[in-house]
Amino acid sequence: MVYSCAYWQHPDMDLEQAQRAKLDLVCRKLGLRPGMRLLDVGCGWGALAVHAAREYGAHVTGVTLSREQAELARERAAGLPVDIRLQHHRDITGGPFDAVSSIEMGEHVGRRGYPAFAAALRRLVRPRGRVLIQQMSRGARAPGGGAFIERYIAPDMHMRPVGETVGLLEAAGLEVVDVHGMREHYVRTVGEWQETFEARLDEIVALVGEETARVWRLYLAGGGLAFEQGRMGVDQILAVRPDAGGRSGLPPARTDLGSPTDARADHP
Repeated sequence: MVYSCAYWQHPDMDLEQAQRAKLDLVCRKLGLRPGMRLLDVGCGWGALAVHAAREYGAHVTGVTLSREQAELARERAAGLPVDIRLQHHRDITGGPFDAVSSIEMGEHVGRRGYPAFAAALRRLVRPRGRVLIQQMSRGARAPGGGAFIERYIAPDMHMRPVGETVGLLEAAGLEVVDVHGMREHYVRTVGEWQETFEARLDEIVALVGEETARVWRLYLAGGGLAFEQGRMGVDQILAVRPDAGGRSGLPPARTDLGSPTDARADHP
C-alpha cells in the first residue's frame, strides 16, 4: 500500500524490499533518532509513519484528507507512538516538529497553493530541523503528465521542473541542501506495478469496473514511458530551517546525510 516511488538500492531487490529501502532512506536523510517528533504531511496508508516509529523510535504525527487512509493507518500503527489525523496541512497544530516529511503529496497542492504549503512546512519544523519532500516533476521543456493524466488520474496534479520547486522552498525560508533525482527508480517501480496489475486484472475489473481498469492500465503504460523518456521525474529534496544565527545543524560530512551504519548508532 505504498504508492510512491521505490528505491532500488540493490538490483536484485523485489518491490517490497525497494519500498522499505525508500522508507529507510527518508528516515536517514531526516536524521531520525529515538524520541524525535516527525510530522508526515500526506501520510497515505501509514507506511512511513509505522516504519519511522518502529525502526527509529520516532513519535510520528501523520495527516491525510482521506478517511479510509486514516482508518487503515491507525490500524497499522496500533501500539506505536503514532497519531494519525484527518486534517488539512493548513490546520496542523502541535509544532514545531523535529522533522517533516511529505512523500508525493506536493504535486496535489496546486500551482497557486504551493507557496502557502512551503510556508507551512517551514513553520512546522523547528530551527535546524530537516524537511524531506519526495515529489514528481516534469522536464523543463516537457508537458509533464499531460491532458490524460490530469483529467482521468490526478485532476488536481500540478508538476513543475524541480528547480522551480527548489525556488519556492527557498522563498519560504528553507535552505535546500540536497536534491536526489530518482527518475529511473520510478521506471522500475511502475514496471513492477504493471506486472501486478496484469496478474490481478480480473480482480481489479471486479472491484472498479472495466472502464476504470482500462484507464489505469493505460496510465501505467504511458506513465512508465514518460519517466523512461525523461518527460516526468521524481526527486527527493532535503531542506533545513536555519536557526537565528544561520546555522543548519547538519553534519560537516555529507555521507548521504545519514548513512546506514551511523543512522542507528544510538538506537536501542
